[in-house]
Amino acid sequence: MGSSRSKLAGQVAATAVGTCVLWWLIYWLITWLALPQVATDFYGGIPRDKVRALQNRAGVKVVTGGDWVHLGWVADPEVEKYHVLEWIDGDWRLLVRSRFGSALITGLTKRDDHRFRVVAVAARDSAWRDAAVALGLGAPTLQPRLLAEVKVRTGAAPPPFQRPRVAGKWRYLFRPEKTGDYINDHALFRDRAGAWRALGITGPGAGDYSRELWFAHGSTDSLDDGEMVETERVADYGEAAWAPHVIRTSGGRYHLYWSPHRAAHAVSYDGVVWQGREDAIRVPYNRFFRDPMVLEVAPGQWLMYATARGRYFSMVDVYQSFDLENWQYIRSAWRAAWGSERNAIVSSAESPFVIAKDGNYYLSITYNNESGIFAPIGLALGVWMGGAESYNDTLVFASTNPYDFGDYEGRESTSNLVAELEAHAPEYIHDESSGRWYLTTCGWPLAATLTRGELAIAPLSWERR
Repeated sequence: MGSSRSKLAGQVAATAVGTCVLWWLIYWLITWLALPQVATDFYGGIPRDKVRALQNRAGVKVVTGGDWVHLGWVADPEVEKYHVLEWIDGDWRLLVRSRFGSALITGLTKRDDHRFRVVAVAARDSAWRDAAVALGLGAPTLQPRLLAEVKVRTGAAPPPFQRPRVAGKWRYLFRPEKTGDYINDHALFRDRAGAWRALGITGPGAGDYSRELWFAHGSTDSLDDGEMVETERVADYGEAAWAPHVIRTSGGRYHLYWSPHRAAHAVSYDGVVWQGREDAIRVPYNRFFRDPMVLEVAPGQWLMYATARGRYFSMVDVYQSFDLENWQYIRSAWRAAWGSERNAIVSSAESPFVIAKDGNYYLSITYNNESGIFAPIGLALGVWMGGAESYNDTLVFASTNPYDFGDYEGRESTSNLVAELEAHAPEYIHDESSGRWYLTTCGWPLAATLTRGELAIAPLSWERR
């Protein structure tokens, strides 16, 4: 009897191991063969031969907060790496080593001024240098070079984090009839004349991403009681057009960005007519790049947040620009880790949106796409595998700075998770003329439950935690 039980246990264990091995083989087959093989590069939208000129022109830019400072510059990661030093007690001390054009320094003590230097050094370390010499290839000749020395004064500590909350009923706002059958990920903004406009993913049917080739476009005079009137489609270039985002600069020009697999860019002088389509990021750092969102963090400094994925876990990547034309990867802003509930092959951190409010920052992600191999297969067949709970699941994380929202280890283990909202790909809108806040939701008819393909809007409140 004991022998039979041992034999049965061995067979069960062997079957379990075989099943796991097969699962992983299928998983990696889908990941590396079935999904688009998109080129990746940290230079983003900057030609290599233009890096040094842009680096010299930009210098080192500074953004500060209560106890933190961020130093940003244009990097040349194939040629050089960077050391950030601080003047402390009469000497320059090394604080940060960076491959990219970014150094986030936190936990600064409050004093009048901090002095920093950013120095470029040869990218190869001593082992590579010795190997190059041994092989007769010569040693790198780049000498240490000072990019800039800056003085920084930290500010007052920010107030406690707040919690966003849906503060009323969802109200119908827009659904196209001529250019598509639904609205998914979208942008909501005010044009030069003061009208509210929406650009959104659309297509025929109940949700087929392969047929989403332009944006539906609607407008209304009021977010409180108006419904949008459909107008001409936008970004109709015969290619995939996903997740638009619009910003307006202090000079009055509008910039539209969208994806997937690169950041397309167009401009407008009135927020109505768009022109000059180009690739702001031709080759992203992550091949799962999509859903770009842009935030101005200081005059002449912008961050672009985008969906990404590491080897096993979902992420949100950050790109940096000093002119809205040249973008370069600098870091990850949010990282799923062990304990996180969903990590799809194509990333579960969708539609990133960052809000600056009262000295703090809030990162919203729509946390859907189930882990494993069945969700992408179901999606290709027009079936949403995760259920309504995952499709309308938005998480909001708080941070004192816009560069790092930490690691996500699950809902019960992540202290800066400040809200869970029932919404899909929401936009957070602050009407400066009235002071009111609004939240939107949308989605494919095949999966959404809050809507049936329309863009909907609700009042949003901010509460103390």
